[in-house]
Amino acid sequence: MILADTATPAPTVPIPTPTIPTSIPVPTLPTLEPEPSSSSTAIPGEFLGFPYWVWIVAAIALIVLIALLVALSKSAGKRSDWDRSFRLRIADARWFADSLTLAVADRTKSVPEILRTWNDGAPRVTTISQQLYGLSSVASSSKRSQEPRRVAAAVDNLHQALDADVRMRTQGTAPGQDALIAESASIVAQRRNELLATLQAVS
Repeated sequence: MILADTATPAPTVPIPTPTIPTSIPVPTLPTLEPEPSSSSTAIPGEFLGFPYWVWIVAAIALIVLIALLVALSKSAGKRSDWDRSFRLRIADARWFADSLTLAVADRTKSVPEILRTWNDGAPRVTTISQQLYGLSSVASSSKRSQEPRRVAAAVDNLHQALDADVRMRTQGTAPGQDALIAESASIVAQRRNELLATLQAVS
């Protein structure tokens, strides 16, 4: 008797097919940002570590300072020119008192000589007075303006006294004229001393 093979066949196990990815993901690395440099850091609204408004104020202050220095320089220059002109006028006034007045008041000179000396010098005396009053009008202060005005007044007083003396001595003789001429000489001497005292006070 032949027995049929009754052995149970082994079950078939399916083999999975591996799936191959079409692309391989690349890992993302963290981005490293450079550390800020302290020397190149610029804060908006600042320059060299100071706000812009500080620089603006400093620039305005600098402009004002320069303008002030220029104004002071010009003022000092004008004052120096004024002082120099005043010293020249004082020298002229001293010439009038010490030279011209003594020459004209000299009683030993002849009438033609007196007239010639006075006619040559009188216009210069007038100019001296005008220049002194001009300096007084442009002085930087009322105190400074008084000095040339005082000298000009003293020059005018001596000018008037000397002019009267010359006219009296050159218009011929008259009764009592000698006494008047002597009195005129005294007035001229007094006005001359007043001018010299004024010059001494302002020098």
